Amino acid sequence: MIRVLQNWEEIGSAHKFLALNDLPRHGSAEKCWDLRLLYDIVEPLPRTAKIIDLGCSGVHTLKFLYALGFQKLTGVDLKPAVTDRINQVLRMWRGRTLTRPFKLYRRDITQTRFPQKTFDLATCVSVIEHGLDFEKFLIESSRILKPGGLLFVTADYWQEKIDISGDSGEYGLAWNILCKKDIEDIIELAGRFEFELYEDGDIPKCADRCTAWHRREFTFIAVVLRKLK
Repeated sequence: MIRVLQNWEEIGSAHKFLALNDLPRHGSAEKCWDLRLLYDIVEPLPRTAKIIDLGCSGVHTLKFLYALGFQKLTGVDLKPAVTDRINQVLRMWRGRTLTRPFKLYRRDITQTRFPQKTFDLATCVSVIEHGLDFEKFLIESSRILKPGGLLFVTADYWQEKIDISGDSGEYGLAWNILCKKDIEDIIELAGRFEFELYEDGDIPKCADRCTAWHRREFTFIAVVLRKLK
């Protein structure tokens, strides 16, 4: 499955859907589009499915999945925010429980150290454009996913290459707006590591530039891969 955010109408529709279903919305309105797509992927899954969020800073995705009732959630990030851990303790206190809503680990997402075939789903939202080694990422994702497991990835995107030379973005990480050739290369590379596209499809053409960051305008893309059985 491959989707490209086309316009602000899609953003508004996603925001409205989450609000009507009393689900957490992202602090950036555009990212509600990612969560709306993720909803369709995870809704059929049993709530006991094991899910890992790769690059979980801000824990937006984990909070969303927790609100949907998923019980076995794990987040991995190079620098989990202290506030994320504090908020987790507050959630436990409010719920009068000693059970954490999700587990957080400080680890490299290309070397998670989890056993093979642990997770049913891996999510990676707006991470791979920040200097990630795609090959190492796909190898590790394939290793920790069960056969038939899904990898849900979103990224900054525009079909033609946007020059961002001289701009390192934020967070002390590299930044790259992916283009159509990048996505094609990633999908081809994924095939070498036991992945196939979940629901085959072509890369849609871009329409509107729906977001802006560091003086560049672009949109988002979502790709869902499935580990071969």
